[in-house]
Amino acid sequence: MRNWVRVGVGVLLVWAALGVVGYRTGWMIHFQHARAALLRSANDAAAPGAGSCGASAKDRQLTGVLQLPALGVTAPVAQGTEDDVLGAAVGHASSTPLPGSPGTAVLLAHDVSYFSHIDALKPGDLIRYTSACSTDVFTVTGHTVVRAGAPVPALGGDALVLDTCWPTDALWFTPNRYLVEAVQTSTARAAPTTSNSGFTTWVTAYHSPAPPPLVAQGLDLVHNEVPMGTLQLAGSPDPHWAQSPAPLAVEGAALQAYFGATHAAAQRRQDWWSLVAPGVAPPPEIWGTWVSAHEAPLGVRLSATGDTPTSVTFDTVVQLSGGAAPGVYHEQVSEAVHGLVVTVTSWEVNHA
Repeated sequence: MRNWVRVGVGVLLVWAALGVVGYRTGWMIHFQHARAALLRSANDAAAPGAGSCGASAKDRQLTGVLQLPALGVTAPVAQGTEDDVLGAAVGHASSTPLPGSPGTAVLLAHDVSYFSHIDALKPGDLIRYTSACSTDVFTVTGHTVVRAGAPVPALGGDALVLDTCWPTDALWFTPNRYLVEAVQTSTARAAPTTSNSGFTTWVTAYHSPAPPPLVAQGLDLVHNEVPMGTLQLAGSPDPHWAQSPAPLAVEGAALQAYFGATHAAAQRRQDWWSLVAPGVAPPPEIWGTWVSAHEAPLGVRLSATGDTPTSVTFDTVVQLSGGAAPGVYHEQVSEAVHGLVVTVTSWEVNHA
């Protein structure tokens, strides 16, 4: 009987581990493959929701522009909630009506993207949705925090719900969702101009200078099991840029440089290290070692001026194995952003 209990516990632990890995893998697949398709559509489109008024939207088609005046957010809205949509826009849940139509519309976005500050919206704040057909204005009535997958609250009349992860600065998959509830208070059925798309498509093609053989080892969260902390913005970032997919793209490139340096150090490849961390001497504590455990989540601090990212800092505590001095260390890694290239500029290691 005792053996069967052990087998059962073991099976549960395996399934739990697979669930965590799958969840994190799903997040990174979104991150790696997002943005491209919708950004191409946005550049080609003369206006959001271009086409005949009232036509049903197809998957990934731009349907309109969402404005949150209290937060300074202007974002494209596209049909669907797939990876390539949410990587560049606010997604419209296709099972709900479009904003301005009878019923409750649901719009979703990532917490560290367009909806990173929707928890600051308060009752009375306005939300505008502009399509080729009309401009509809909604007034915020409240908010709620629910478990992922919970039904959207039933709202009377024509309404709108904004949906994102909670907390809104989390880089990990969270089990809770933050919902902003709003009711429609006015509409103007005159079609807006088609000469301006009404939103900005931000640069997202950031990368590290890791060589192809190093990149082939997998320099992302899919291949490197690291518990993520929060993403904090510092400096004086443009508020529109801060609430776009661009910070996530910078963070992804910074992770590539971080993992590239980690792999190079573990394999004692000075040539690879010099590419991702030019001019930086590798700390002897990490040379020839590997991370066997994480004692703290990886915190991310991104500094920017306007719409130009300048640096990224990682902060964590790791258990290092192998090498000359295995043990538990506090790591603080700084990286610089030059144009679209992100490189390591310092790597501090101290006994935790």
